Amino acid sequence: MTFIEHTVSWLKGENFEGGMLILWGVMLVVMAAYFWKFGHSATARTLIIPFLVVGLFWGIAAGMGLYQNMHRLDNFRMEYAKNPTAFVESEHMRVERFIGWYRYLLIGWSVLILIGLPIFMLWGGNNGRAIGVAFILFAVAGLLVDHTSEYNARIYKSEIDKALKSITSGKLQH
Repeated sequence: MTFIEHTVSWLKGENFEGGMLILWGVMLVVMAAYFWKFGHSATARTLIIPFLVVGLFWGIAAGMGLYQNMHRLDNFRMEYAKNPTAFVESEHMRVERFIGWYRYLLIGWSVLILIGLPIFMLWGGNNGRAIGVAFILFAVAGLLVDHTSEYNARIYKSEIDKALKSITSGKLQH
C-alpha cells in the first residue's frame, strides 16, 4: 500500500465524521421544524431556536469541511506525485501541529456539557432548559466527532512514522 492510499483513507475518515455532523445538524433542524409545526406547549416552542442554531451550525461547518476535503484530496495527490518524500514530511509536520489538540478539545466538549447541565437544571423556566439542552447537544456532537477523528489521526500518524522510517532507509513505495 502506498502512502497516498493512507492519506486517502484518513480523508475518508474525515468525510465520514463530516457526514455524521451533517446528519446531526439535519436531525436538529428537522426537530426544530417539528416543534414549530406541531409543538403547542411553551416547552416545545422554546426548543425551536436552540435546535435550529445548533443544527445549522454543525450542518454548515461539516458541509464546508467536506467541500474543502474534496479539493484537498486532489492537491494531496498532485503533491505526492511530484515528490513523495516531501509530501510525507509535510504531512508529518501538519499532523504534529493538530494531533495534540484532541485532549484539549475533549476536555472543552466535556466542560460544555458540564455547563449545560446546571443551566438546564438550575435556570428557571423553559428558556434556561432550552439553552442548557443546546449546550449539551452542541458538545455531544463535538465529543462524538473528535473522538473518531482522534482515532483516525493516530492511525494516520502511525503510517506517517512508518513512511518516514522507509524514507530514511530508502524504501518508500511510490
